[in-house]
Amino acid sequence: MNKKISLALSSGGARGLAHIGVIEVLLENNYKIEQISGSSIGSVVASMYASGALIEFKNWVLSLDKLKVFSLMDFTIGGHGVMKGDKVFNKLKTIVDDQNIEDLKIPIKIIATDAVNGKEIVFSKGGMYDAMRASCSIPGLVKPFVYNNTQLVDGGVLNPLPINHLCSPTQILSVNLNETKTNIKNEKTKSTTQSFENSYFKVLKEYFYFNKTNTKRLSFFDLTYKSIHLMQNKLANEMLLRYPADYVVNIPFDSCYPLEFYKAKKMIKIGRDICAKALKNPTKKVIV
Repeated sequence: MNKKISLALSSGGARGLAHIGVIEVLLENNYKIEQISGSSIGSVVASMYASGALIEFKNWVLSLDKLKVFSLMDFTIGGHGVMKGDKVFNKLKTIVDDQNIEDLKIPIKIIATDAVNGKEIVFSKGGMYDAMRASCSIPGLVKPFVYNNTQLVDGGVLNPLPINHLCSPTQILSVNLNETKTNIKNEKTKSTTQSFENSYFKVLKEYFYFNKTNTKRLSFFDLTYKSIHLMQNKLANEMLLRYPADYVVNIPFDSCYPLEFYKAKKMIKIGRDICAKALKNPTKKVIV
């Protein structure tokens, strides 16, 4: 007998690949997912699942290595971001065609932020790729998405864990990608003799690693990354206090950094392991 459940999938860059593992464990335990709300990477996984393409999406992310990740970064000069953000979504369209959100197999809501007017935008209809593109526009990294004469940025700016947009009366499981209590050390990638790879990643090395040589003086990207994390962790915890979930799957923020999508295998396993622990006690609200 299927048990009904609704999901809130948070923002958090490459850590969001843990969402795949969470969904897999729920399905293996005979849960029927009724609806999903998602911010940023949470909106991507929600869309892939609701469109029936989660397996294909998983296989693709498992095939990524450093160079493939870098090849998806369409750098731009000027504008309001380092990257355009088009290459990734053009690639995703080869995995699954664009669909209207209202036509997907389950209801989903995708959260973005109207940076001009300072408010949340909730996509529950219209093209899923436009909604994902808006929700994933990380300020300073990816150019804002122009929509209805305004500029939309990452949903995690105002609502990294959009539990409040779930309207189903079923149980709720929230996946928070910004948890700080546990400690999973991120393994620094070994150096390579490939000079072209080193030169590519030199440009973005501080998006992948903290500045470990000087803890008192943060680089620009260190400061930006840590500030965004602190903000999102606080907002996610406040959301959990206001809208308690039946299960909370906490993914440690240091399990990988935002652009390390080549660590899909690791993150999917972490999502599976932590979700399995949460589901062992279904009779009360659980924080792992």
